[in-house]
Amino acid sequence: MIYITGDTHNTEDMSNLSSNNMKLRCMEQGADFHAITTAIVLGDFGLPWYEGSVDEAGIHPTDHTDRYLLKWYNQKPFKILAVQGNHDNYDIIEKLPEVEMFGAKVLKVSDNVFYFKRGEIYTIEDKRFLVLGGAMSDDKVWRKPHESWWKQEEWDEREKNACVEKIKEYGGNFDYVLSHTGTSVGIALTEENPNQIYRDSNVVFNDKIDSLISYKKWFFGHWHSDWDYENYNESKYVPLYHRGIIL
Repeated sequence: MIYITGDTHNTEDMSNLSSNNMKLRCMEQGADFHAITTAIVLGDFGLPWYEGSVDEAGIHPTDHTDRYLLKWYNQKPFKILAVQGNHDNYDIIEKLPEVEMFGAKVLKVSDNVFYFKRGEIYTIEDKRFLVLGGAMSDDKVWRKPHESWWKQEEWDEREKNACVEKIKEYGGNFDYVLSHTGTSVGIALTEENPNQIYRDSNVVFNDKIDSLISYKKWFFGHWHSDWDYENYNESKYVPLYHRGIIL
């Protein structure tokens, strides 16, 4: 069983993947927490946040908070996979070893924790996922490059072109899309004034992808928005933050 939730921000919102929270969300949907095999975080996973060594086993944090969080995640009874967000340390993510999982490459943080690659297609429990990611930080003016902000949060043209070509190879048909920021239409559902949506380069690209593919649901984080479950059932675009959705 697959569980999808929103941003965890290193330890700030780690409770999104706490047993108590996940059991509550499962109970609300009539699902068994113990049946979860894969938990997906929709960006801003934030681990690792600080610099540390990386080898074929994954990361080896020197910061005590990263060490604590990694140990906590490694004790979970399910695999954790994260979409790449904007508040993620791309300098380390780019050094992570690649391993095969779900029919494509993922980036290994540890034996139990992985990042999806942007623009890849994965088959998890017979469901086909297109994974996007990224967003432009609106607070980057107050952040430090390569310390709390990374320019790689926005896709480059090579990545975009490779993603579009891969979509064509697969015929454009997916069960679900996973991203960090959403599409313009999806983001508008989270805003009090939907006519003032800020469309950064990642949103523009998501809109382009939306026009090229067919799918059941598009899940995204970033906007720190949760809905009641009846909205999840009715909408094609699903924002998540603290809640979790069972597939």
